[in-house]
Amino acid sequence: MKKKTKHSTLSNNLYILKQIHIASRGRIFFELSSIILNTVSNILLDVYMFKYIINGIQKGLDFKRLVGFILIITAFHIFTATVVDYFWEKFAPVSNQKIYSHIQKNLFEKASSVEFACFEDPDFYDKYVKAISEAYNRTNEVLRSLCDIVYFIFNAFATSFIIFTIDPVLIVFALIPFIVSILFGKRLNKVRYNYTMEMQEKSRKRDYVKRVFYLADYAKEMRLTNINRVMFKKFYEAIKELKGVIKKHGLKVALLDYLFIAVNDIIVYLGAILYSAYKTLVSKTMLYGDCVVVINGINNVAWSLRNMADVFIQFQNHSLYIDNLRYFLEYKPAIYENREGLDPPDTCALTLKNVSFKYAGQEDYSLKNINFTIKQGEKIALVGHNGAGKTTLVKLLMRLYDVTEGEIQLNGRPIKEYKLKGYRNLFSVVFQDFKVFAVSVLENILLKADITKEEKNRAVSGMKDAGIYDKVMSLEKGYETVLTKEFDENGAVLSGGETQKIAISRVFARDCPIAILDEPSSALDPLAEYAMYEAMMNACRDKAVIFISHRLSSAVLADRVYLMEKGEIIESGTHRELLEKGGKYADMWSKQAEKYRKKEEDV
Repeated sequence: MKKKTKHSTLSNNLYILKQIHIASRGRIFFELSSIILNTVSNILLDVYMFKYIINGIQKGLDFKRLVGFILIITAFHIFTATVVDYFWEKFAPVSNQKIYSHIQKNLFEKASSVEFACFEDPDFYDKYVKAISEAYNRTNEVLRSLCDIVYFIFNAFATSFIIFTIDPVLIVFALIPFIVSILFGKRLNKVRYNYTMEMQEKSRKRDYVKRVFYLADYAKEMRLTNINRVMFKKFYEAIKELKGVIKKHGLKVALLDYLFIAVNDIIVYLGAILYSAYKTLVSKTMLYGDCVVVINGINNVAWSLRNMADVFIQFQNHSLYIDNLRYFLEYKPAIYENREGLDPPDTCALTLKNVSFKYAGQEDYSLKNINFTIKQGEKIALVGHNGAGKTTLVKLLMRLYDVTEGEIQLNGRPIKEYKLKGYRNLFSVVFQDFKVFAVSVLENILLKADITKEEKNRAVSGMKDAGIYDKVMSLEKGYETVLTKEFDENGAVLSGGETQKIAISRVFARDCPIAILDEPSSALDPLAEYAMYEAMMNACRDKAVIFISHRLSSAVLADRVYLMEKGEIIESGTHRELLEKGGKYADMWSKQAEKYRKKEEDV
């Protein structure tokens, strides 16, 4: 993984504002305009009108002029309220969806393009989770901070101008909180950030336990074992750790917050009141209306200046989060699309030459010196115990990883020379840990939108070959039935074996020259598995087929069998050749056959 690049606070916040502008042009301009318009209206209504009326009464101003002034201010306020309400109730909600869609689309596209190894790297995955969880909210907060800073600057400037015309000395009171914020605000923000980050980290353990208790995936184990006691213990440990974080940071945050409150409420507000009262009642140099404006306005100015400094600190805080987002979105995949690469051929022959591989951070090789070729129409079986390297080998074939040593070739050329998407489209694959999605059966099989009639026919044929067609058509909406009840209370929940047959249908339905089955039939009995593989061989006569299975009965159907152990191919040949050889494969075959015979006798 590449080293994380540290961007400046300005760069990070401008990056997010640029994304907002791309997603919803005009949003920033209209929101800032509504803020300024609303601020002008409030200052005229809450500050200047009071000053004008009270001073007018004290000076004996004509009543008609007072009424005319009030009507003008009121009309402007009604106009402003109408414009602002339209913005927030009509324009902003639509704009929010555009921004959300744009941000999530970028994240989804990046998540689907980074190499598979990224999701197995804890540091990268942590940044990915933070980027996903923070992206939209942080985008809104950056825009809100921009609007806040514009509001505070405009509000402070306009109110200060009015106060300055009354008595320039009063501005000193307003500047005090701003100076305190500059001196101590950065420290407060850093403490709050560390506090939040540690709370999030400890909360993940607590939330994991919560998921375990309510997700159906864990329901059986939670009821049939004592694992719930282990989870209780983990939960209380997480709560204890959260209390420790609060104890560590809570007092610091409280004391720094109190410093700001004390400065604002005691020094600024009370000081300005006493000063204005003296000027009004003792020296008689300040009008009553001016005194009211000062008392109301000075705290407003101080509050704006203090919060202005806080917003600058907020931008620094945003930047820390945005770094995670940018790291993820700007990450350059080690296995990239290669748009200038070759288009893959229609007929395929894969060759592995001295292929070795080890995972990042591991000292031992998962695969060592693998050599074999599979030609168009050939059927090969990869067999061996768990951890032998079979699934890792399949991931290398599809370029989910790149080899550490050696080379994989397609028709005599290194697979890196081909366009990545085009190369991967050569394969139809079902993994052991396959997933079904909360979409229709048809979409689950074809794994695409905009399905043509020809593709629909292939899906139907695939369901028949996999032995799931009758079950699917017995559902209320047939192959249009949505699987799972995630979004549809009438969705179908299939058994493990039925779900596996849906996954197996994908291989039958996709028109690809290479089919890979990585133990997708664990929920099927041996006879059903053999029948499935037999149907697969018939349906894939012209395709290269690679299948992985613990049950050696399926290996009988292969043109060649490769027995793997500790990342190496230790035996290879046809099923008959390996039996005649009398090696480890023959021993495994004998043991499995004996086990099935005993099961039949028990029945």
